[in-house]
Amino acid sequence: MLEPVDHPGARPHPSGNRDERPAGTVVDTVVIHYTALPLRESLELLSRPGHPASTHYVIGRKGTLYQLVPERLRAWHAGVSRFEGRERVNDFSIGVDLIFEPDRDAGYTELQYEILFDLLDGIRSRHPVDPDRITGHEEVALPTGRKQDPGPHFDWDRVREHITS
Repeated sequence: MLEPVDHPGARPHPSGNRDERPAGTVVDTVVIHYTALPLRESLELLSRPGHPASTHYVIGRKGTLYQLVPERLRAWHAGVSRFEGRERVNDFSIGVDLIFEPDRDAGYTELQYEILFDLLDGIRSRHPVDPDRITGHEEVALPTGRKQDPGPHFDWDRVREHITS
């Protein structure tokens, strides 16, 4: 039986690569990533049993939204990480991956931004996530500079404008 999704319109694609968040943890951060792989390969990899990574959501290039891990559980998207002095970012964050292959794609699609904005609005209605706590993997991964996503093609100004308006 498939678990219900947290966000309306998300398609369930369950990943067992998850665990419980520490007791009493407040989810107050969103980390945005890119997958560097096509959609089918990304979903397969992030849900492969025993794979050391997963994410809560994946947004395809055509705007399809998939939920892999329920928001109440910890996905393994940030790895060794720190944000605003707190270690283990997976404990208190929701991971959102966008399908983007930096060697192939010129940028993110309009549909991806539309779905991302709707998803961020939904997450912020369910969790106390301030606009300044929506960040990129490149900002939390340790050692600093180890990750490049969501990268220079990601329009942070547009995202900031949406979440602060």
